[in-house]
Amino acid sequence: MIRIVHRGAADSPEQLLADVASLRQREGIKEAEAYQTLAVEDEDCAVTILAESVSDYAAVVEKLPELPHLHKFVQDGATELYEQSKYVLADGVWAPEEGADSRIMWPARGPVSIVIQNAFVENPQMRALTAQEITETRREPGCLYYAWMENLELPNHLMLLEVWANQTIYDHHWFGRMATGEYRGNSGREAATPQRGELTREFYRQQAFEYHYGRLLPEETANYSHSVVWSAR
Repeated sequence: MIRIVHRGAADSPEQLLADVASLRQREGIKEAEAYQTLAVEDEDCAVTILAESVSDYAAVVEKLPELPHLHKFVQDGATELYEQSKYVLADGVWAPEEGADSRIMWPARGPVSIVIQNAFVENPQMRALTAQEITETRREPGCLYYAWMENLELPNHLMLLEVWANQTIYDHHWFGRMATGEYRGNSGREAATPQRGELTREFYRQQAFEYHYGRLLPEETANYSHSVVWSAR
């Protein structure tokens, strides 16, 4: 599976949603959801897509001009693409769901990007408490992006997007978050069964892209490759 995340400002979240919802009818697209932030500092939106293969999403990219609101959103915003990587929490450490061998430590590399999808019980205080959490977390050193977002179609279905400057920064954040749980109090978020899709926790070594001339290219031109066609892995 290929995980795609687009985020940025949207002129009309409702029209963006219409374009995104239409993707669910396309072959190879297993998930297409639109979200809007709960932060008070901005009005960002995000689109998450899960495609069966790179070619399935490449077909969407090819036809993007036919979806004018999504097309503009991708042009103007930030994009990340990955081979989907699900994680579970084990003894306070995030580890691949498929398992890992502790005798091998694979290298961290660059910013840490996180996608977490959840559903919660209705709670009138949840959105205000979550907005406060966003503001406080964004003040942490090395936090490049942090936002809880709510699904535009499914109330109380939230997605958390995080980007941290590097692994050391994220380690400090995570272990600090665990150590201060009793001080931070109730988040207002009580887990529930999702109406659509699945609950996921995904961790990635960030791969950022930009949309140019109908193609998604690495954000850093130093990462362009002309003699090797690299895979998503």
